[in-house]
Amino acid sequence: MSVIYINGEFVDAAVASIPVTDVALLRGYAVFDFLRTYGGTPFQLSAHLQRLRTSAALIDLSCPWDVEELADIALGTMRRNGHPESNIHIILTGGDSDSGFLPQGDPRLLVKASPWEAPPGWWYEQGVHAVTTELHRHLPQAKTINYVPGITAQIKARVQNPKSIEAIYVADGLVSEGARSNIFIFKEDRWITPADGLLLGITRAEVIKLLEADELLELRDITLEEFCAADEAILTSTTKEVLPLVRVNDVTIGEGAPGQMTKRLMRQWREMTDAYAAAGVVL
Repeated sequence: MSVIYINGEFVDAAVASIPVTDVALLRGYAVFDFLRTYGGTPFQLSAHLQRLRTSAALIDLSCPWDVEELADIALGTMRRNGHPESNIHIILTGGDSDSGFLPQGDPRLLVKASPWEAPPGWWYEQGVHAVTTELHRHLPQAKTINYVPGITAQIKARVQNPKSIEAIYVADGLVSEGARSNIFIFKEDRWITPADGLLLGITRAEVIKLLEADELLELRDITLEEFCAADEAILTSTTKEVLPLVRVNDVTIGEGAPGQMTKRLMRQWREMTDAYAAAGVVL
């Protein structure tokens, strides 16, 4: 039986529900965060929960739970489901609304845990494709449930290239992020990633730490032309980790296969997450 937490109760997922008066359903007014475990330990749980609270603040959504309370709820949900490795999905809604527009009730908290499923192995062995789209998200640092632009961009990307697994956002000639990932390129002995105007991914932050330790990082704008001319490129996210990107639109990145610097970073990532799992530190 799958168990979901909803506002103080752990309930069977088969009967879990929220009222149709919740503004998350009526108007898409909600934020969320998503993380996974390594060795049964939630990865960077505190950072994810702090980002959830930041997202809520950016859209003026009250979050009466502090990080410690949210962590207890997330861990309780994860343990009740008992998966060897878990995804943890946390959603904070605006609560009920008599008017159907402005929230008038208390916010509602939902937490669910599902089994972690690794992406296909060939993604990492061969690299993946992506397609660019002209788009810049509203309030990019707020992780809201409004994924309509991302979903439609991904649908269009797959029509353009059925092998594409991501839509890359471009605005005013600058590449910012993917619909569900952050981006890095390697050029002239440096890894480069945009500094702002994007969702600040937790995986991105940990990759930045690895690159800063090796003095290989540059934070700055990336033009579309520069992006396509990169020697190597990667996508980063909770689900993708460090994923080689070898083709954008009709342009081959580098040699069209995962490069040596990408492979090195993938090894560093695995070493770091293995150590994280062994340490077992939750917060």
